[in-house]
Amino acid sequence: MKNARMTFGGWMPEFKNDIVQLKRNHRLIHSVSLFHYMIRKDGHVKRSNHRESSRLIRWAQRHGVLVYATIGGTPPPLPAGITGKAGDRCIGEIVALCRKFGYDGFDIDFEAMPAAARDHYTLFTAKLVSALHSMTPPRLVSSTIMDVPSVEDERLTAFDYHALGRLADHVRVMFYDYCTRNPGPIMPRGYFARELAYARSRIPAEKLIAALPWYGRDWVPAETRHHDIVWMQREKETGLAGMEELKERFGVKPVWREPEGEYMFRYERDGKKREVWMPDPRKFAWMVRAVRKAGASGVYVWHLAHASPAHWRAVRAEVRP
Repeated sequence: MKNARMTFGGWMPEFKNDIVQLKRNHRLIHSVSLFHYMIRKDGHVKRSNHRESSRLIRWAQRHGVLVYATIGGTPPPLPAGITGKAGDRCIGEIVALCRKFGYDGFDIDFEAMPAAARDHYTLFTAKLVSALHSMTPPRLVSSTIMDVPSVEDERLTAFDYHALGRLADHVRVMFYDYCTRNPGPIMPRGYFARELAYARSRIPAEKLIAALPWYGRDWVPAETRHHDIVWMQREKETGLAGMEELKERFGVKPVWREPEGEYMFRYERDGKKREVWMPDPRKFAWMVRAVRKAGASGVYVWHLAHASPAHWRAVRAEVRP
């Protein structure tokens, strides 16, 4: 099955350049997710360092962009924060935030929970959907979950793909972070194909959103540490050099790697050898074509800030033709 016109959206964790990107490219964007909140162990919702902006929310909505708020979390606050009275408290506070700021929905991005938390997360999702759908007007619920290639791998996570596909309005599967301990691709072709096929077999096409990478990683291999980078960021402004600045300053020429389907290059800085893996607009394009062929309803990106003009040309050509 092929979906001729998919939706496109992205997370906004920075609230600087991502706002610029939103306002410049809003005609291509179906929704954004403002990364404002984290969950506490007692279920209370904690605001991040970025204050909510009713003005920004209203501007996006006036321009036809749905606005989600994202709430994130990892252990140890989870799964305690979504269990029992704590979970009910969290849902109540999410409802109150929707009323106060007029969000169109909430995106639930709880990660690294053990498999034992599966029933708690599924029940929390069911209760949250019921609460937000009961509002006037009804609000949407998106469940953001990790990628897996098989039922055996799914059983090792807190995410019941089938149940979440039935309950949530959308399920965003994060097709990235393949290499997190050693240098390597953000998402190689073969693994992506297996994971996408599995997600499509478990989640209804009209609810499946493929979350794709607009970021890369700059590694110090000898120390197995890294930081994430994005395309157009400048060290003077953000503290980190992006792909374009690294090429300019160090005279490096990225090499397209297959079968990974991704750029890679090495350079030296401060006496340390470094290795960068970076998805580019060409990779985004081939991933979108695969998502379209699978019949998914849309794509989401982590994240909108510091994208290049070529990224937006790829959105226009591949996602919103």
